[in-house]
Amino acid sequence: MVNMIPIFVILLSTLLISSHGNAVESPLCGGRVFVENAIVIEAPVHEDCHWDIHTQEDRILVITALSGNLKEAQEFLTIHDGSGKDSPILIVENQKTHERSRKDLPEAVYTTQSTASIRFKKAPTSNLQLKIQKAVDCPFNLGGESQCGRVVDEVSCYCATFTKRNHASQTTYCTDHNMKLVTLESDEKEQAIYAAWSTEYWFWTSLTDTKEEGRWLWESTNTNLYPGYANWCPKNPSDSGGNEDCMDMEWGCWNDLPCSNTQDAICQAIP
Repeated sequence: MVNMIPIFVILLSTLLISSHGNAVESPLCGGRVFVENAIVIEAPVHEDCHWDIHTQEDRILVITALSGNLKEAQEFLTIHDGSGKDSPILIVENQKTHERSRKDLPEAVYTTQSTASIRFKKAPTSNLQLKIQKAVDCPFNLGGESQCGRVVDEVSCYCATFTKRNHASQTTYCTDHNMKLVTLESDEKEQAIYAAWSTEYWFWTSLTDTKEEGRWLWESTNTNLYPGYANWCPKNPSDSGGNEDCMDMEWGCWNDLPCSNTQDAICQAIP
């Protein structure tokens, strides 16, 4: 059992681990830490405290304030995009907002790479906690006829494409942009997508029963639909004509259709 000393780093959803994957003690002031999912650090009582933060190489970091105001916190600290000595400073006011991002997400700064450094110039006058999470990069669009945003939370990314393609082509389109066709594991997630793009569009999802009739599978995560959240429209899935093996979300519920139909689609990227 690791001997916990006065806590300036609080574990949030995972153990704070070193670059070698071993659990480590929370340092009193600063240090190098690896973010598996999320951590929380408290502002130190010392000045000149320096944290080097890193996560897996194909992900970025997002920093928000759990207590206090991130914009006001810039009086006490700087957040650098990278861990190098000359890494640029990230400023809340300079962060661009995606067209379809939720408006109720907390103030945040995003890195452009998998490393960041947080340098406290002086100790805050009030309690300040910073939440640091692993996130995916989110493009502002995937070319023409598309919209992207932090639709569900601050770490994931969703892009709608309004160029109609069949199911296989939309799957390839998402993959070509380092994303996957959307999965819907909860009503909250589905409603967040509808809030961004309304129920008027018909979007392909990754749910199909092409491998085995009646066995619906989220192809993007290779998980079975049942047991799990489902929102089929009345009398669906119907398999009308015997070839309705792909699911789209339409008018607020799910319908099975032939995979050869051409529809819009939602791509997702999740840490």
